[in-house]
Amino acid sequence: MKKLFFFLACLVALTITSCKPDPLPDDPTPDDPTTDTVEPVVPTIAKGVFVINEGNFTYANSTLTFYDPEMDTVANNLFYRANGAPIGDVGQSLTLIDGKLYIVVNASNYIYKVDANTIKCDLTQPYMIADFVQPRYMLPIAPNKAYVSDLASTELFIINPQDMTHTGSIHMGKSTETMVQVGQEVYVTNWSKVYIPDMVNNTVQVVDANNDVKVADITVGKEPNSMVVDKNGQVWVLCEGAMWDLEPGKPELWKIDPMTKQATLMVTFTETTLNLAIDPSGSYLYYVRGGDWVNGGDVHRVSIDTPTEEDSFVIPSEGRMFYKVFVNPNNGDIYLSDAKTYVQNGTVYRYSSDGVLLKSFDAGICPGFMLFN
Repeated sequence: MKKLFFFLACLVALTITSCKPDPLPDDPTPDDPTTDTVEPVVPTIAKGVFVINEGNFTYANSTLTFYDPEMDTVANNLFYRANGAPIGDVGQSLTLIDGKLYIVVNASNYIYKVDANTIKCDLTQPYMIADFVQPRYMLPIAPNKAYVSDLASTELFIINPQDMTHTGSIHMGKSTETMVQVGQEVYVTNWSKVYIPDMVNNTVQVVDANNDVKVADITVGKEPNSMVVDKNGQVWVLCEGAMWDLEPGKPELWKIDPMTKQATLMVTFTETTLNLAIDPSGSYLYYVRGGDWVNGGDVHRVSIDTPTEEDSFVIPSEGRMFYKVFVNPNNGDIYLSDAKTYVQNGTVYRYSSDGVLLKSFDAGICPGFMLFN
């Protein structure tokens, strides 16, 4: 979810309109009694992209979309069609392990383990441990081990994705958000202190994945929201800047050398920055820059060799509310989600690596995390 502020923005917007957002055309919804006998509408899961549509905070209207770029087909509301029930409150992220799709549901505090081909799952057993507060992202470490970050806990959770059991925790002392792995180490952003006010939210922590212990705290800019690893094994960190804090920082781009655990400030931005992505070669960084809660920012691309605030590659928002940017690791296509008003169904745009618009498709409310299969 685009952080707590978007949760509140969506909730305020819903109060003003005094109604639920309209469903996608021809899509069954939990409120439609005629959908009990609807057969699952499931695409052939070959090469494509899953999109988790976050929905509105407290409305439990998150949905799942699958897009096949080769056939140019899209299937919406897949989870409900396959299982006869909604995903829950705020679908946050997706992970694919051995043909199983794991859906982390933030505000509902559980993880669904779904068959990636049929989209079926056991609705009676969403994975929930007592210590989950606001689970966010899941990173597979080994066949029987994965880490789960949490926005409102100081623990990084360890689970077994095979039998969905809680096998341990790593004390981080801070809330945890996005994760990337470099060798046998996992880098974890400490993004938000909304639920843990006394924490410092300008660090990236490092975990030894062999021994499941924290081994380093690395200082970066305020509110590190996303990370990628480049072709040289360097970790890039995008920081929002916490511009609403009493002591705000600035949006910044940092680079961490995993060998020395030293962080270097690469670029300071004059506008808000969101959602870092990288191309398949590991040479170019993408991010959304500029805009605010009402006006969308543009998508920029910079080289890892010469990152600067000004660059020659820009996909302008042109009135669209660009929310997330992801890059297909197989061919470099750029996928941009347009959240529009955050209370109506969004759109995903597919561009070539040269910035040429190829296609667009309808998605659900607030299309967020994307997973390429």
